[in-house]
This record gives sequence, structure tokens and C-alpha cells, in this order.
Amino acid sequence: MKLLWLAALCCIGLSAQSLKFAYTTDIASGNASTPLGSSYSFPDAIPIGGSSTILVNITNSGLTPIEIITVCVGLTIPSCDASPSADFTIDGGATDKILAPKSDLSNYPFYLHFTPTSSGLKQTNIQVFTREFPGQPVTIPISGTASAEQLRLSYNNGARDATLFPFRTSRLDFGSVSTSATSSIAFTLTNETASTLTTPAVKIQTGVFTSSAFSVDTSGLPATLGPGASATFTVKFEPGQTVLTTATLLVGSNSYGIQGTGTASTGIDALQISYVDATGVRTLPQAATPISFGQLVPGVPGGATLTFTVSNPQTSFSAVTVTQLSVRGAAFTIQGAPSLPAVIQPNTSITFRIAFSANSSGTYTGSLTIGTRVFGLTGLAVVSPVPAMSLQFSKRPLTSGEQVTVTAQAASASTQDAIGTLSMQFTPTVPDVADDPAVQFVPLSSRNLSLDLAKGSQTATYQNQSALIFQTGTTAGTLTFTLSFVNTAPVTQTFTITPALIHISSAQAQRQDPNLVVTINGYDNTYSAGKMSFTFFDLKGKQINVTPVDVDATSNFHQLFFTNNQAGGAFALQAKFPVKGDITQIGSVAVTLTNSAGETNTNLTFQ
Repeated sequence: MKLLWLAALCCIGLSAQSLKFAYTTDIASGNASTPLGSSYSFPDAIPIGGSSTILVNITNSGLTPIEIITVCVGLTIPSCDASPSADFTIDGGATDKILAPKSDLSNYPFYLHFTPTSSGLKQTNIQVFTREFPGQPVTIPISGTASAEQLRLSYNNGARDATLFPFRTSRLDFGSVSTSATSSIAFTLTNETASTLTTPAVKIQTGVFTSSAFSVDTSGLPATLGPGASATFTVKFEPGQTVLTTATLLVGSNSYGIQGTGTASTGIDALQISYVDATGVRTLPQAATPISFGQLVPGVPGGATLTFTVSNPQTSFSAVTVTQLSVRGAAFTIQGAPSLPAVIQPNTSITFRIAFSANSSGTYTGSLTIGTRVFGLTGLAVVSPVPAMSLQFSKRPLTSGEQVTVTAQAASASTQDAIGTLSMQFTPTVPDVADDPAVQFVPLSSRNLSLDLAKGSQTATYQNQSALIFQTGTTAGTLTFTLSFVNTAPVTQTFTITPALIHISSAQAQRQDPNLVVTINGYDNTYSAGKMSFTFFDLKGKQINVTPVDVDATSNFHQLFFTNNQAGGAFALQAKFPVKGDITQIGSVAVTLTNSAGETNTNLTFQ
């Protein structure tokens, strides 16, 4: 009896011209649906130092796969290196990606930036090199017109003022800075026109609910800039963790990547500091962003409390002595602090709590000092017409593949009718995965619900339902719920959907002479499935194949299930094994499915 795994490839009708291109100027939507055509010209004149961007997607309209080696820009064909463009750059793209027939690379689009460095007409070519035609790239002529510069952003790099251009892949580096120190860079905005211009908004952008190691001081910026006038602002890097930290500096509609690395120059610097809130969410604070205690109602006993942990890493070679541990600020108190000096041995930690309470409304600030390291504290006390709200979940912790209910509960009966919004946001931790559409509220297949809190009630409802059902999807990541009412600080809760073993929803083994057919439905929230193993047994349980039939279908899984899909990590597979001999003598099969979290095993009896 012989078991075979059969695979076939067909290669007909291959042509690099099977590649079709579409673009969009609405970068946020990511929906590149307008045909790019045989050439493209940026429609508006872009001032020097400004930028315009289009998002480009590639579709394989042919009948066979095409492997894209690289996508680049250059005036000389077929070479990008010989004549790189200073005015056109590409981010992202399907480098070393196989584009299946009749499919696109919407998960791997590329951004084409036009950021002129001088005035006049600028030209280049998009060049797409494929494995099948390495010397014959698909080319699209690109052009754009640059006008005189309006607002120029420069910074002092220690030797001279250097112009900073937006939307570049490289980040301005603040260097390596001790977690007890800071690094600042002064930026200058200059009006290069003959007219008065409104000064653009300047801020730091980070991830949602993520504290930043960067802060910006815009107190020196006026509302307007006259012709030729300049004004300065300062960005400060204050790391709270010994890691590389990135952020985005936004100046109007232009964005500039920035980064810095927290380092340890003393023992105190190397200590790892974290805190958890009442829901158990762990946060790593940054010195540049005050630690928020959220909102409370003045005069309510208990207030808000965060539990802090200060750890000496296992990799440390010596104990660290903390001689100072204190809190400043009238509304903040430290509880359960260890006796000082506190000696923290390698791979050990100390814990303490900080409580925030207030007797009147307003914004409160304070500081936490641990040795030479200082973190800001902030809390908000408001008298709201809406009672203090909380979110109650029918299950904790949350895992993939579940339907769970959430209830918006008030601490007391509402004194008036109120309308609020309950929203959920999902951020995958799986590389190259932007979202999982299956994460949603079931009633509307949406991530936003409008809630009613009736006068005299303690529970908010949606269409008279208080227990609101949502799906956790099938992707590892972070799920955040936000409950908002007018004139009331939002209530948020965050859950981590951890990577898990492959989950088998259903499976069956059938004899379909002359084949054995194994069908499995399930999901993999790590998107790393692909390696499978099959071991066959006769009716008496004796193993038939000496070694398991091992199959690596990782690329197939990514192409068929995990690329541009609407079902998260869900998959359905069917494996056929041709059999020579009496197929009725094969009784069962042991199946092993492997992902990055480990192995999932199941035994199936043939029917």
C-alpha cells in the first residue's frame, strides 16, 4: 500500500505585461482602485519641501504566478541604481513577493512620494522587476511640477541647520539617551513666500493609547508667520524604557519620522518600570508622557489606583539600590512602598501603589521619583451628569474564536437621559496584517454602537438590549473598548488576544476510492500555519506508513487564507491521498498541524 502527496504546477501564458496598476490619493482608505494608466503626473504643483503621495497596488491579470523582485524609481531603464531620483521615493512594495494569478497585492502596496528639492518639472520612472523577465522591467513614466517653497522645516544637527523633508523612510535620530536624561532638538519653521501664512499645528503622533517618549514645546510658535519670518519649537526625547522608540512629528499635513533609544548608564537607568490598572492591563511608561489615572468623580472614596513594579532584569550583573521613592502632587499618595534604601537583586522586583483622589473638579498633576528617574502624573476629576461608567464582560481573559457579551454599567442611577457610544478597536500583532474584519459587534456587524442610558437606569442599552454580543475574531492582537458620553471622559479597557495553537473547528476523514480524503476547518490566530503531518493506521490500529507524510504548505496557506482575506485566521483545507490496494483496510489517521505557538494533534477515523 502506497500513499502519495501529489502537487502540480502549470505555467502557461506568462507575461510581465500581465501586471496592472491602480492608485489612490486617499491614503487613509487604502483602496487603490483608479487605473494608473501608461503614465502618471502629479496633478498639483508641489512646493519645495512639501510632498504628495499616491498609494499603488499591483494586480496579476494573467494565468500564472509572477514573482516581483523589486519596485523602484529611476530615470534610466532598466536601472534604478544608476540614476536614483532625489524627488521621487518609494516606500513599501511587493519586494520578493509571488503574485498569484487573478489576484492583487493589496497587503503589500507601495507609496510613491513626490517631495521636490528644487523647482521645475521633475521626471522619473516606476520600474517593476520580475523574476521571469529580470532585464525587462514594467515601466510607468512619472512626472510632477515643483513650485517655490512655502514653509521650510529645518533643525540644528549640531553643526548647521539642515532641511527636513516629509514622508521619508529614514527617521531623524535623537541618539542614545539615558533613561535619567533628555535630548532636545530645536526645529525652525521659515516662511519662504512673500505672503503671511498661518502657522500649522505641530504635535507628536504615536500609537493609540501608547505613551510617548517624545514631547513638543510649541510655546514659541506664533499664530502666523510673515514673509521671510521664522519661528522655533522644540522636541524633547525623554525615554522611560531601554528600547528603541519611534514616533511621528506632524507639522500640518506633513509627517516626519523620529526615533531615539533609551540606554542605561547607571544601575537606576537599567531598572524596568511598569504599572497595571484595575483591569490588569500592563503599561510601560515613558518619561515624556505623564502617567494618566483617568477620570474620577470628586469626593468618591477610593479614587483611582495604579500598581507599579520596578524590576532589576535577569541579565543584570549586580544589585541596584533605590535610595529615593516619592510622589509629589496634592491629589496623589504612595501606598505600600518598601523601606529605603531598597536593594533590588537581579531578577527580582519591588512593588508599590499610587492612589489618585480629589475633592473638587479639575486637572491634577504630580510626579513620581524613582532614584534619578522622574515620571509625570496626571488625573482628571469632573462632575458629570452621567454617573461613573464601567464595562462588564461575560468572560476574561479574551481569546480568539469567541462570542462574548459586554455591558455598560453605571455606578448609580442616571439623573437624566444620555446617549453614548461604545466602540471597539483591534490592532493585530501578526506581521503584515492590518486588521481582522471578524472583530465586531454582532447586532450591526459594526465596531460602533450608539447606547441609550435612560433616566433612573444603571445600564446602557442598544435597541433595548443590555448584554451586547461581540466577536473576538481569529487574529492575535490588542482589542480596546471605549465608552464615551458627552462632556465625560471616556472609559477604556484593553485586552490582549494572545497567540494560540491552531484551533480545529471540525474535521473528518473519508474513503473516496481510490483516495483518502481528510477535511479540516479551523483557525490560526498567528497566521503561521502550513506544516502538516499525517500518520495512517489500519483497522487494528497498526501504523501503516513507516514515517509520517510531512507537508509544508506554508506558502499556500498565506496565499489562499491569510492574504487579502475577510475571515481573519480562518482556513479550510482538504488533503487527498491516492491509495494502491484495499482502501477499506485503512482505519484512521493522526494529523498534526503546526504553527508558531506549537503543535495541534487530532485523530480521525475513516468513514
